Amino acid sequence: MSRVSLLIGPIKQLVTAKSMPWRYGDPVLIIEDAGIAVNDDKIVDVGSWSSISRKYEGKCRIPAEESLVTAGLVDPHTHLLFAGSREDELELKLEGVPYEEILRRGGGIYRTVNATVSATDNELRETLLKRLFEVVRYGTTTIEVKSGYGIDPGQEIRLLRIINEVSTKAPIDVVPTYLVHVPPRNMDRGDYVNAVINTLDKVRDLARFVDVFCDEGAFTVEETRSILREASGRGLGLRLHADEIAYIGCSGLVKEFNVTSLDHLLNLPEHNIGLIAERGSVATLLPVTILSLMTNKRPPVRALRSAGIPIALGTDFSPNSWSLNMQYAMELATYLLGMTPIEVLMASTVNAAYSLGFRDRGIIQPGYLADIVIWDVPNYRWLSYELGRNKVLAVVKRGAVLESTPMGSAISKECA
Repeated sequence: MSRVSLLIGPIKQLVTAKSMPWRYGDPVLIIEDAGIAVNDDKIVDVGSWSSISRKYEGKCRIPAEESLVTAGLVDPHTHLLFAGSREDELELKLEGVPYEEILRRGGGIYRTVNATVSATDNELRETLLKRLFEVVRYGTTTIEVKSGYGIDPGQEIRLLRIINEVSTKAPIDVVPTYLVHVPPRNMDRGDYVNAVINTLDKVRDLARFVDVFCDEGAFTVEETRSILREASGRGLGLRLHADEIAYIGCSGLVKEFNVTSLDHLLNLPEHNIGLIAERGSVATLLPVTILSLMTNKRPPVRALRSAGIPIALGTDFSPNSWSLNMQYAMELATYLLGMTPIEVLMASTVNAAYSLGFRDRGIIQPGYLADIVIWDVPNYRWLSYELGRNKVLAVVKRGAVLESTPMGSAISKECA
């Protein structure tokens, strides 16, 4: 009998993708009365509990007789680092005040920029670390964090450095992204794009991706093209906020660049769906933002499915869509977007990991990282079916049980 660091089982139901990315209609692996053997930070075996329990002796065991077990959730799109809040603007939106008027009154994104730039490094570190510990409670084990609330390239470098510093203390893996968010108010747009490009050599050491908000009121297609070209030439991964507010041609850039993920896509035209499929990009959908925008627009889920495009989900946590809870995004994806429970689970694990360039997580199979969630539900359908409750029992990150979940503290002491 082999000795391993952790056994999980018996498990009522284990659900995972078989390979990545997962496309609608692909098979999944569902095992009833399952077991998982983990050694150090890797999964070493998966199968029936009768088989796993005969083959392995664990230093620690987590029983899950009444539970669903899945790969850890991955949040591939967040604006986690900023200071302040804008809760008062919700009432203005409800009164029908246009966003342009909110900006004129000193609100909106530039208000958040001012608060973030004015905050000290320590204040920003503390805010970000607190949020990273919070997301664990909802089952997130890997998360992307964008800059974007500095605007000035020097401030953006500052934010990226803070993200990198805090990531060393975080309980989960953090993926830094340089977000070219909105043009400054006090600088020529062309000069600003050139300033961004001149910053990319420094960004290369601090970020895995460059993301550009290409949309009406943000950056034009030509401005975005210039930034993506230079970022790609420096070996940075490319992501894109595209077609959220309006279609101005942004998603069409996938024909020219190897964009890993196109996000939002509320106004994605049908003629660009084929381009995304040909490129092999992921479509990352953000249902919490759809709710906060109070819009009737929806991304074309059926057409994306039909084209074989992998779909990922994210929270888009920001001052305008304040939710750190990936479970909430999953629930809304079913009730707002019509995504099936298995589709939602795959979008929040294997495809979200794939969209961030990872090939070592998001799947419960031998050789993958032991990023695992044990749920207080009996099967995968409950994840989208039940609304509003945190359904996590325990989170395992790289083979270690995290203490910030209901079962975590007791299990951690047992496994110490």
